[in-house]
Amino acid sequence: MAAIGSIRKHGVLLLVIIGLALLAFILGDLSNVTRVFSNKYTMARIDGKKMDQTYSKQYEENTALMKLLQGKNSLEDNDTYQIHEMTWQQMLQDAVLDKQLEKLGMAYNNQMIEDFKENMLASLSTQQPNQFIAQFANALAQQVGPENAMSIISNIENYANNEQAKDIYNAYQALVRFAVSAEKSQQYFALAQNSVYFSNPLAKQLAKDNRSALVSLMTVNPELTAFQNLKPEVSEKEMKDFYNTHKSDLFTVQNQNRDINVAVFPINPTPADLKAIEDSVRKDFTTFAQSADIMAYNVAKGNGAVVDSTYFKESDINLPELDSLIFKSPVGSFIEPFSYENVKWYFGKVFGAANRPDSVLVATIELPFKTASYKEAPYSKKEARLLADSLRQAIVSGQTSIFAEQPNYLYGREQGDTTFWLPERGTMADLYNNLLTTPNGGIYVYKATNGYIVFQVLDRTQLIEKRQFVLYDYDITASDATVSALRSQANQFAESVTSNEELVANAAKQGIQVVNGQAVTSMAANIGQLPNCRDIVSWSFGDDVKKDAISDVFNIDRMYFAVASVAKVRETGEQKYKEVKDDIKAMLERQNKVAMVAEQLNKDLASGGMQGVAQKYSVAITDSVTLNFAGDYYMNRGVDSKAVGQIFGLQANKPTAVSGNNMAYVVNVVETRDGQATDNLMLEKNYLQNAVLGRERNENTLLSYLINQTKVLDNRVRFYQK
Repeated sequence: MAAIGSIRKHGVLLLVIIGLALLAFILGDLSNVTRVFSNKYTMARIDGKKMDQTYSKQYEENTALMKLLQGKNSLEDNDTYQIHEMTWQQMLQDAVLDKQLEKLGMAYNNQMIEDFKENMLASLSTQQPNQFIAQFANALAQQVGPENAMSIISNIENYANNEQAKDIYNAYQALVRFAVSAEKSQQYFALAQNSVYFSNPLAKQLAKDNRSALVSLMTVNPELTAFQNLKPEVSEKEMKDFYNTHKSDLFTVQNQNRDINVAVFPINPTPADLKAIEDSVRKDFTTFAQSADIMAYNVAKGNGAVVDSTYFKESDINLPELDSLIFKSPVGSFIEPFSYENVKWYFGKVFGAANRPDSVLVATIELPFKTASYKEAPYSKKEARLLADSLRQAIVSGQTSIFAEQPNYLYGREQGDTTFWLPERGTMADLYNNLLTTPNGGIYVYKATNGYIVFQVLDRTQLIEKRQFVLYDYDITASDATVSALRSQANQFAESVTSNEELVANAAKQGIQVVNGQAVTSMAANIGQLPNCRDIVSWSFGDDVKKDAISDVFNIDRMYFAVASVAKVRETGEQKYKEVKDDIKAMLERQNKVAMVAEQLNKDLASGGMQGVAQKYSVAITDSVTLNFAGDYYMNRGVDSKAVGQIFGLQANKPTAVSGNNMAYVVNVVETRDGQATDNLMLEKNYLQNAVLGRERNENTLLSYLINQTKVLDNRVRFYQK
């Protein structure tokens, strides 16, 4: 009974334990229970909502859109970093806007989004199409032609489950999100703009306060050699007071980041490597020049007997000077070995020449046949061949025309898609050569991988001189011995340092370049100016990697070896005093030095005036400068607000030095003028509107504020190591 009573007493606890045990049993591993409750296994969370699948889906869609807009099949590391940041920022912005619009009773439901999509598509037929869908249509037209692009866009939802059109549909989905997000932003900020009222007394006060001053001005840099002996001191109390005053605005980290130093060991060929490469190239060229023909040389080199038979016009050749070399040399001439920008060696031979049209105008009928990858095709291979022969004979005999037959074999295409100019570049040489031997009006049937194509040649461009040539290239790279020696040097260096300070100091002693990355975020692709650093960044955000950690040696794209150190770790949230003490000290020392410089300048003014100061420190005096009390940094000739506040309290015609945040200013106030209000106060109210809710700077400020109030978990670095 006591046992039963104990069970009843702890019944709720036991139910939880039993529930967890059952869950672990069902999942097959007790460690999976931890996954349910731990953020370690969550990639992203916004306001308590797990966003892993949403992020992955939107990242894939944004990648497809970026590829389409840039006309690329693959992206560089820096491109993928931009897509990650774009995806994350859009998710945060949408979360914030959805939350704010819902409070206002303006939440976007699925039907509203569908209606928006329909209107966006319909706008393509107007004189002012939606900018997002227009950009999408233009990019798609570059790949498939204008008519095909419009056909695809008009039937875009039919491609949702089409694996072959997956990238196009994903790009469209990304486009819709961007367009809807822009619409939400416009709606919200329009309401924000119209919800603020600026009273007449406030506008009048602005006009009164916005005095102007006509001054002569000198800007003095505190880092001039003349001030190098000024040593500012900062007390512990000053630093703590500054921290307590500014910790919520200056020392709160929204996105975790790292300061990373990277010692770089470039993998460059040595002089011995360069000589060995050149000797090898010239030896191969001698063998090539003595070979019976190109195919014999290819076979001897293990390249097979294939020779590119494509004809090139002069503008097709991109290597500088190679174009004129090929076209000014007689057929059969050898292209002597030459080095191009210390990247490659080349040699080759001109082996053919002809006057040929650069493109052929053709009308086509496609007859697809069933294959393992295209089981929905309308014909078997035999049926397609017989039909192609039948069409050829009927067209040649005059019983019908290719244009009369084309509408019967479109299979979803448009009539206009069946007639086009076929360029030599990019077309298989065998197909193009057969079209050239077919007279205008003649028929040629080509067997492709998935079907037969009936071509009728309609026209061709004018003849142009073209050449055939072969070109062999050799990379100019470091030898295995050089790479091994550099790797050994990097390993020895990594083993010799135990902290960030040692890495920087030892690298300086040994003449090793160190690249400094400030505030590197977890999804960054670069560190400072150093590209392709995802491996280093991912390492620096590892669970066990702390300040002063030293990495193993990284081989970055076979371009350089790298040893990294973590100089500073900034986790999300309010930083502790000890973490930012050095930053505060440097900041206050800078400010105190500026104040010391201003004090010194005032002593100099007392004895030599502005001209004496200008001559002593080689600083120019600028006359007739107008400063405005309410003006911004740029309109006030780069004089910061701290200095402006002091300047408007100075006596006229009494040159004085004042201190700004980073510079000291010597100022002579010629005159000051009180601000005058405009008749209807519209100018003042517009100024206030822009200052509070300006469409550029202040919308971003407000959006950043709202995002910063959002509870966010960003663990993307765990899921995107590369």
